[in-house]
Amino acid sequence: MKRYNLSEIMKRAHQLHKNARAKYPTFSAALRKAWSMEKFYVRIKEETTTIQDYKEADNKAYLNKLQKEYGSLNGGQRRSEYDRINYPASVYYTNNSRGFYGSNYMGD
Repeated sequence: MKRYNLSEIMKRAHQLHKNARAKYPTFSAALRKAWSMEKFYVRIKEETTTIQDYKEADNKAYLNKLQKEYGSLNGGQRRSEYDRINYPASVYYTNNSRGFYGSNYMGD
């Protein structure tokens, strides 16, 4: 498994050596710093994916808990057809509801 992008490491080392000569006077010092930066980036990327996986699992567990607790509040009854809002926008926005620069006003 390829973990490190060697091309990026060499580019970064060259940039460090070229732009920060005072801090990295030799190319080997810049290359060492580029390697340490790349290792740090890989470690951060792995930790980020671990945290995201943990949060996903935690969110799923919380949603399952909520569905178990509150899933049967309505007694298993389905919503009626009158509760669904499938009206076109023309019901809310009439010809007189245009405002400044053509904005829509619903009367809030």
